[in-house]
Amino acid sequence: MSNEEALKAAKQRYKETVQLPQTDFPMKAGLSEKEPALQKKWDDDNLYGQIRTARKGAEPWVLHDGPPYANGDAHTGTGMNKILKDMVVKFRTMQGFDVPYVPGWDCHGLPIEHNVLKELGGKKPDDMTNVKLREMCLDYANGFVDKQRGQFKSTGTLARWEKPYLTTNPVYESNVLRVFRDLFTRGYITRAKRPVHWSWAAQ
Repeated sequence: MSNEEALKAAKQRYKETVQLPQTDFPMKAGLSEKEPALQKKWDDDNLYGQIRTARKGAEPWVLHDGPPYANGDAHTGTGMNKILKDMVVKFRTMQGFDVPYVPGWDCHGLPIEHNVLKELGGKKPDDMTNVKLREMCLDYANGFVDKQRGQFKSTGTLARWEKPYLTTNPVYESNVLRVFRDLFTRGYITRAKRPVHWSWAAQ
């Protein structure tokens, strides 16, 4: 018997000594097929709605979701943010509290406008109105709201995904103006010159 054959025979003997449990679980998870099917089942069964119904009338516990910018794909930071919040919401729900989770998105701001201007070649065309630019920014933001929503749902986060709060919602915008008016009438808003560290290129 050659050394190679002896080594092979020894390996075979050792293999027979390993006593692994026998299960019905497959060796590979196959998540690319299973996760979409599981997500569809949760959506079809309205799992979030069932949880909300089961906790109706319980002591409320609210987690305010500080919104991510709707200006790109979800990244590690935004993903971790949503997953940690989902863990807290599920934990408090299991403790018996009524815990709604209403996700939101910040659809305003320079990052969105900057990305739209990049798509236009770096600056707004002379014949484009500011209204048209704002409409393009809104379309851009709404596109990433839909994209990020799908990405967050794929993490198993349960929330009121079909009706999030968006900072472009007219009700939301009017409430911001109402709060600003209240701050102004109380004397908390002043006008003065201050250094502002914005990019000159972003105007």
